[in-house]
Amino acid sequence: MKPNVRAGLLLGGVILLFSIVGGYIVTLPWWNAAGEPDATEWKLPARMPAGQQGELVRYGQKLFNDTPLYLGPDVAGVQMRYAGNRLSCQSCHANGGTQQNGLGLIGITRRFPQFNARAGHAITLEERINGCFERSMNGKALPNDSREMKAYLAYMDWLSADVPSGTKHIDGQGVLKLASLDRWADPGVGEAVFKQNCTVCHGANGLGQKAQDGRSYKYPPLWGPDSFNDGAGMDRVRTAAGYIYANMPKDNPSLTAEEAYDVAAYMDSQDRPHKAQLERDYPNLKAKPFDSPYGPYPDGYSEEQHKYGPFPATSPAP
Repeated sequence: MKPNVRAGLLLGGVILLFSIVGGYIVTLPWWNAAGEPDATEWKLPARMPAGQQGELVRYGQKLFNDTPLYLGPDVAGVQMRYAGNRLSCQSCHANGGTQQNGLGLIGITRRFPQFNARAGHAITLEERINGCFERSMNGKALPNDSREMKAYLAYMDWLSADVPSGTKHIDGQGVLKLASLDRWADPGVGEAVFKQNCTVCHGANGLGQKAQDGRSYKYPPLWGPDSFNDGAGMDRVRTAAGYIYANMPKDNPSLTAEEAYDVAAYMDSQDRPHKAQLERDYPNLKAKPFDSPYGPYPDGYSEEQHKYGPFPATSPAP
C-alpha cells in the first residue's frame, strides 16, 4: 500500500490539511477554526429509491455503466447515437462514479452550478455532462429535456443523497493532484512502464479489450479512434497522472508518482480524435491551466512544455 501520511498546519486560525503520498505533497480539504472539516465523508447511498424515481435512477445507472449499449454509435436508433465512441462513462468515472480519486461523483449535484474556466462562466450540471459527451465520448450533446439527461441527473443526485446541501468539497473528489515534477514527463520512459504494467488490460497497442457483446469495452482504449478526443480532461498529463497514480494498475495501484507522470505522457502523446474549435476554450487565458495541451497560451512557453512540463508549482484550477 502506498504511504499516506497526513499532517495539519495551523495558518491564521485555519488548519490546512495536507498529505505526503509517495513523497509528493497533496493538498486536502480545508478545516475550520473549530477543527471541524468543511468537507463531508465519502459516503455511498444506502438504498435505491422506490417507484418512478427509482426507475429513473436505475436507467441513469445503466446509461452510465453501459453507455455504448444505449447511446453509442452502434445503437439501432440513429437518434440515440450521442456518444461518438464506445467508451462508457465509468471508463473514466471508476466503479460507476463511486470510487474516491477515480473521478467519483459522490456529492456532484451539490457543487453545481459552478464556475468553469474552460467555458468562462458558471455552468450547470447538464452542461458539464454534455462536456463529457462532446469530449470524452467524442460525440454530441444530449437534449436537456430528454429522458436520458433526466436519468443521468437522477443517478448523480442519488449518489449525492447523503451529502449535505451546500457541500463543496469531499476528500477524494475528482483526481489526486500530484505535485509537479522537476523535469518533463517523458513519453519514452512511460512507454516502458506501460509495457510492463498496463498491456495486460489495455493491450500492447493501447486499444483496449472489447467486452463479449462486441459493442463496449471490458478495458477501454487509451488512444486511437475509439478513445477520448484531444479536448478531454484526460488528455492533460497532470490530470491523467493523478488518475493513473491513484487507480492503476487496476486493483493494485502501485506506480510511483514519476511513473504515473511518464505513463500519462506516453498515453497523451498518441493519436486520438480531434475536437474542433479548441481555440475557443478559456476565454480568459490567464485562467487557463498551464498543462492544457493546446493553445493559445498567455505566456512564452512552448506547447511541448505546456503538455509535458516541467510544470510550475502552481497553476490555475481546471
